[in-house]
Amino acid sequence: MYNNGINNDFEKAHDKGLRRGFDLGWSYKGRFDRQIIQDIIEELEEKRVKANTTRQKMNIKMQIFSLTKALNILENHPNNRENITLNSW
Repeated sequence: MYNNGINNDFEKAHDKGLRRGFDLGWSYKGRFDRQIIQDIIEELEEKRVKANTTRQKMNIKMQIFSLTKALNILENHPNNRENITLNSW
């Protein structure tokens, strides 16, 4: 019997403003993007330790600072929809 998917869990979530596939994908993508940034920060930390001059160390420190700030903004941004489906049902 064709019921336009009204009784389907996905439709119920969609009616609540959730898009299960999108939200779960967003969670994965958010963590993935932040992990890439975190990996770059770790590489820069290793380079900072090996840097020869104060200027090189300061340059790397500023890069680390900027990436850390971006990482925090991504994680705490009001439009970050990570884990929205975990507590919404």
